[in-house]
Amino acid sequence: MKNKFFKSIAAGLVVSSAIVACGEKAEFPGFTKLEDGLYIKYENRVEGSREAQKGDILTMSLKYGTKDSTLMNTADNGAPFRLQLDTAAFVGDIMNGFRTLRVGDSAVIITRAYDFFTKTVGAPMPEFIDSAEVLYFTVKLNEVESEEEARQKAEAGNAQKALKEQEALASYIESNQITTEPTASGLYFISEKKGTGKAAEAGKTVKVHYTGMFLDGTKFDSSVDRGEPFEFQLGVGNVIRGWDEGVAMMKEGGKAKLLIPSSLAYGPQDNGPIPGFSTLMFEVELIEVVD
Repeated sequence: MKNKFFKSIAAGLVVSSAIVACGEKAEFPGFTKLEDGLYIKYENRVEGSREAQKGDILTMSLKYGTKDSTLMNTADNGAPFRLQLDTAAFVGDIMNGFRTLRVGDSAVIITRAYDFFTKTVGAPMPEFIDSAEVLYFTVKLNEVESEEEARQKAEAGNAQKALKEQEALASYIESNQITTEPTASGLYFISEKKGTGKAAEAGKTVKVHYTGMFLDGTKFDSSVDRGEPFEFQLGVGNVIRGWDEGVAMMKEGGKAKLLIPSSLAYGPQDNGPIPGFSTLMFEVELIEVVD
């Protein structure tokens, strides 16, 4: 999880040792020096709440940037930030700041911009940030979970989403009076017009026009709107499984609706505009089978 986090941060982000005692004049008034290059100011401390251990998953509200500009803010993303707490990789690693937090705590952490980008993110310094600058991380720790707790929570959430998908599909089939039986995989192939041309076969290249919709009728993609057919090799995994199976049941000139559950589409993960556990409806016209 840490590696994935670090790679994604250059588009945006972000802790393991005791507080270093310091007698010298504070470089940042109001902040406590944790170690060389790392400072913290607690804005709220919750006594007795859960402390994070190495390997725990931290869920937090987070904003960071320079003194004059914000580089990332979870309030703008509409979702909290999640990080797996690891051992600090160097002196001044912000992991050591996160490590001191308890659930409910909020703080501002200062770290060197150069260390953060080159050592934590593993990316060159942004041109608009001077290598001598520091970054300010404003953070509130909302939740701490062990890996096992996080896994169980995710599984329970996925089970609930899968059930909701099944209920939505059943409701759609009933309200639209669909009598077609699904294939063994769960695909609903609803023929609108039988084709009379060449049959689509695995390994051949096909050209199709399509419109993709959610079950509520909201359109998310359409080759028809772009005015250009979509071309792909059938049966080799270049498209979602529901397409490989459904288009292979068509002939040139044919039109069909493919009702594709998420298990044959994009699965439990969000994919662009398509949320996880989404059953999709595609209107497909097979224009040509290329020899």
